[in-house]
Amino acid sequence: MIISPLYFRLLGQLSSYWTLFLLALSAMLIMALTIAALPLCVQQLLDSTFIQRDPPTIQLASLAIVALLIVRSIASYINRYTVSKISSQLGVRLRTILFDKLFTLPLTDCHDLIKSHAIEKLILDIHRIIQTTAQNFACLVQDSLTIIGLTLALFSLNRDIALTLLLVMPLIVLIMQITQSFLIKPNQDILSASDTFIQDLLQSIRHHRVIRLDRGQTHESQRLSKAAESIQQAEAHYAALSATADTLNQIIITLILMAIVYFMAQEGLNNALLLDETGALVAAAALLIAPIQRIINIPRQLQQEQIIIENLFLMLDRESPVDTGTISPQSVRGELTFEQVCYDNTLQSVLSPVNLTVRPGETVVFMGYSDHEKTTLIDLILRFQQPTNGRILLDGHRLNDIRIDDLYAHIALIPADIALLDDKIAGNIAYGTMACANEIRITNAAQTSRAIEFIREMSEGLQTRIGRHGTEITTEHYQLLSIARALLKNPSLLILDGIPSTAGQISNPLQQALEALIQNRTTLIFTQHIPQLKKIDRILIFKNGYIIKHQEPFNPVISEKQNASFIQKDSKSENTSVN
Repeated sequence: MIISPLYFRLLGQLSSYWTLFLLALSAMLIMALTIAALPLCVQQLLDSTFIQRDPPTIQLASLAIVALLIVRSIASYINRYTVSKISSQLGVRLRTILFDKLFTLPLTDCHDLIKSHAIEKLILDIHRIIQTTAQNFACLVQDSLTIIGLTLALFSLNRDIALTLLLVMPLIVLIMQITQSFLIKPNQDILSASDTFIQDLLQSIRHHRVIRLDRGQTHESQRLSKAAESIQQAEAHYAALSATADTLNQIIITLILMAIVYFMAQEGLNNALLLDETGALVAAAALLIAPIQRIINIPRQLQQEQIIIENLFLMLDRESPVDTGTISPQSVRGELTFEQVCYDNTLQSVLSPVNLTVRPGETVVFMGYSDHEKTTLIDLILRFQQPTNGRILLDGHRLNDIRIDDLYAHIALIPADIALLDDKIAGNIAYGTMACANEIRITNAAQTSRAIEFIREMSEGLQTRIGRHGTEITTEHYQLLSIARALLKNPSLLILDGIPSTAGQISNPLQQALEALIQNRTTLIFTQHIPQLKKIDRILIFKNGYIIKHQEPFNPVISEKQNASFIQKDSKSENTSVN
C-alpha cells in the first residue's frame, strides 16, 4: 500500500504534538497485546475444562480473559481520546494556516474565493479531512499491530497451521482487491454521468431567456431526464457489480476457510492437534478477519480523500505577494500624491489618469463616485491592488518602496460597515498592533471619541463583553469605538469610508468625535452628501473615472438642493489634474 506524500505532509503539521502520538501509540500497542493474548487464554481455558478438568485453573483463565477485556477497554478509551485530540489539533492548525494564507493573498484572489464560496467549502473539507484521516491512520496502525500480535500467537500455538494461514491470507487480500478493482470504472461512470447532468443543467439555466422565449422547456426537460436516467443506470450497474463482488468474496473466503478447518480436523484425527490448540487457533483466525478487512479498505478510503487534500494544499501553496519595501519612515507628514494613476480591470477602465496632491493636514471630500471607483482608490492607497499605470507617493516616497508594516502604522481606516473586532470593548479599541496599549491610553482615546460616556454605564467598563455573546450596543456606539481605535493609533493619514451617522443624521457626540479625529491629520472622506464638519478644505467629484476640481470656497452649511446643483455644475467641466 503506497501512501501519498500529501498525507505525510498533512501529518507533518502535528510534529509538535509528539507526546499525544506516543500516548496513542502506547494505547494501540496495549490493545494489540490484549487481543493477541486472548487465543492463549482460550487455549488455557479449554485445556483446563476439557482435558485437565481443573476448576481453579478454569477460574484463573476466565478472570484473565475478563482482565484482558477490561484493559483493552481502558486502552481503547485512551486511544480514541488521544486520536480525537490529535485530529482536533490538526483541525486548529489547518484552519489557522488557511486563515493566515487568506490574509496574504492578492485582493482579487480573495474576492474570487468569496464569490465562488470556495472558503466555505475548504472549511467543510478540513473538517472532513481531520475526521477521516485521523481515523484511517489510527486504524492502519492499530490493525497492523493487532495482525502482528495475532500472527505471533498463531506461531506459538502451531507453526504449521500458522504458516498455512500466512500463505492463505495474502490470497484472500488479493481476491478482495481484485473484486474491488472491478468497481472502480462503474464508480467513475457515476461521477461522469453526474458531471454531465450538472453541466447540462447549468447550460439550461444560463440560456433560460432563449429557452423561455422559444418555448424550449419541454425539450430541455426531456434532455435533462435522459441525463438523469444515465445516472440511474450507472448507479444500478454499480450496485449489481458490488453485490456480485461481495457474494463472490464471501464464497471464495468461505471455501478457503473451510479448507483450513478441514486441514485442522485432519490434524486432530491424527492426534497432531489437540482440542485446546484447535479452539485457540480458530479464535486467533477469527480475530484476524476484521483487521485485515479494514486494512484492505483503507487504500480506497485514502484515495477518495486525496482529491480533497490536494485542493487544500493547492490553496495553501498559492503564492502571496512579497513586500518589496525597504523604507521605514520614522514620521509621516501625510502628503499624498497621485501621478498619472490609472487602474483597469479585465472589463473596463475604473480610474482614468488621475493627478492629485493632498497636502499634509488637508481634509478632502470625495463625492459622485461609484462603489467600484471608491473601493479601487482606497485599495490602491492601502496597496491591496497596484495601479495599471502611474504611481502613488506618500511624503515623496513611492508606496511600494515603504515597508508594508510601516505604511499601515501611519494609516487608519474607518469602514462604512460596522465591524466587531473583539468580544470586549477594550479589545475593539486596542486592536492588532495596538493590543499592548495600556489602559490609560485606551481610556484617553475613549474620552476623546466620546465613547467613554456609554462605557461608564457598562457593568465592567472597558472589559465588558459586547456582541452576540455579550451586551448589545447601538450602531452609534460601534461607530464611536471605531473612532476611538483610530485615535489610539494616531495615524498621519485617515480614510473615512462614509461619514458615521445614525439614521442619516450625525449626532452631537459623533460630530464632536469626528471633529477631534480629523484635526492635524490628512483626511480623505468618501461620502455622497456634504458632511456637516467645520474643517473641509476641498471637495472633489468623480465622473467616469476622472476627478473634477472644485474651485469655489467651501461653505459647509448649504442645503441639499444647493448640494445637488453644485455637483451637477462642476460635473460639466472635467479636469484630470488636481493640485
